[in-house]
Amino acid sequence: MLTNTELADRLGIHDHTLVQWAKHGIVTRHAYNDHAYLYEDPGSRPPTKQCSRWNRLVDRAAVIRTRA
Repeated sequence: MLTNTELADRLGIHDHTLVQWAKHGIVTRHAYNDHAYLYEDPGSRPPTKQCSRWNRLVDRAAVIRTRA
């Protein structure tokens, strides 16, 4: 389990992007108190940042949910 800063650094994205990915189910997070979360390491196939203008976050999340 990683903090949002640790996982964001590992994925090469901003902390806010990671939070948005977690809200849409692209990465998995677990609450450990009222305002803090720990994130699961995505393993060998981490998600990558993409242009949201052409590939909306909602659409990416739906594809990921159908694969799981």
